[in-house]
Amino acid sequence: MNRRLAVFGAFVALSIIFASARKAPAATDLPNYELLNRIAACQSVACVEANRTAVKQKTEWTVFYASWLLLKPSSREASKGLLENIPATDQEQMQLFTLPVWHKGATSTDEQMELLDRIHSEWPRLLSAAALRWPEYLPAYIGYGKLAAHYLHTEYADYERKVCRKDRSGFSAAFRTLNADDQNIIRGFVFDPDGCATILVTDPFQ
Repeated sequence: MNRRLAVFGAFVALSIIFASARKAPAATDLPNYELLNRIAACQSVACVEANRTAVKQKTEWTVFYASWLLLKPSSREASKGLLENIPATDQEQMQLFTLPVWHKGATSTDEQMELLDRIHSEWPRLLSAAALRWPEYLPAYIGYGKLAAHYLHTEYADYERKVCRKDRSGFSAAFRTLNADDQNIIRGFVFDPDGCATILVTDPFQ
């Protein structure tokens, strides 16, 4: 197995232990990992699109649109779809975070894990490009930082810096639309919107 995936798997296991106090997702809320493997293996947008009718759940949509963008980075439709499916709960975030791990009953090869790892790894970059393409989604993009504080997804904050620097006034205006608590958490633990600077993230909820 890829060494990076092995290390990542160990880190995910620890994260799951730390998050065990949070409510476990019901089986019906879980993504269809066989479907995710099939989408991630696509080598054309037509292949990705062929799975559209089977996609029902937010993590499934994330893999669907991320796979599309990896094949066609210029797609405005896929960019918008990715932004509309940003994780909004701990459960959704953990599902994104654990994409590359071995899923019993669905994963059969290391290659499947590596394909989903690519989507997990590229997601922060794809999301930042989508936010630049669709600035009306900046509040949702910035608001995701509250969840990023839980899971140390520092690549998100690194790419957020580029989004902020591209349009400082627009970014600042979008930040001010968040509620005061979310602003304080993001400003204190994830990202400084005034200086467009990444902050070393430490989970403020543990």
